[in-house]
Amino acid sequence: MTRQVITQGLRQAGLTLVEFLVALVIGMLVVLASVATMLGVRSVAMAGDDVNALNQSSALAFRLLGQQIRQAGYTPIDATGPLYHFDVDPGRSTNLTGEPAFFAIKGVESPGGSANDRLKIGYAPNPDHFKDCLGQEPGRNSGGKYDAADPAAPGSARLITSEFSVADGALRCQGSGNTKPQPVIDGVERFDVMYGVSAGVGSRQVVRYVRADQVAEFASVRTVRVCLQLAGTSRNNPGGSHVDCDGKPRASSDGRLRRVYTAVFSLRNDLGAP
Repeated sequence: MTRQVITQGLRQAGLTLVEFLVALVIGMLVVLASVATMLGVRSVAMAGDDVNALNQSSALAFRLLGQQIRQAGYTPIDATGPLYHFDVDPGRSTNLTGEPAFFAIKGVESPGGSANDRLKIGYAPNPDHFKDCLGQEPGRNSGGKYDAADPAAPGSARLITSEFSVADGALRCQGSGNTKPQPVIDGVERFDVMYGVSAGVGSRQVVRYVRADQVAEFASVRTVRVCLQLAGTSRNNPGGSHVDCDGKPRASSDGRLRRVYTAVFSLRNDLGAP
């Protein structure tokens, strides 16, 4: 009698094949749900990293662009003072082979207006600020030189230049102190520059924004509007869309996150130079 009861108890402790399969399916569903949640969290985290990286890249680019654009056309207030001398003859000689005449700003429109523009800034050095966009002194590779200790020296370069362009997906700058453009930020798909022009050289009021090939005289430029389209590195944004620099909606299928950033910079100096 006792042996029979014990045997029945042991039989009731086991699982049937159906119960085992049900438990296995439930376990698999739990694992699949956990994996899906983990992948979703990972995708969101990577997208967040891309957004932060794009925001930081745009901030860096605009800080550098703004610093150079606001300097455009600068000449010392006292051109004949003891601290600094600048040639103020009509030709405004710069003592540089590449840029013999002083200028404030130049722009080159991309073919068709849908690729990347070029922007070049020029301004006179001074004892407190005499380096280009890459932190280099002017004139080293332009046939001239600059002596910060004696800026009034007849042979000192009278112009700093910083030229921005895009190559191989990177915003680059070629300054007075280097022969080749150097990368500033990566992930650039569009570098679009528009120029706010006044009614005339003596006016400060912007009447319209035009492309570089529509600027009749760069001395009439009062503001510069820069648009950057940046793309992230990860591919976790399927079916993403964005609005490009022309204000047109665009769809992307490669999974890369894209953001468009725009900034307007005012030229603070008198742009009487060509």
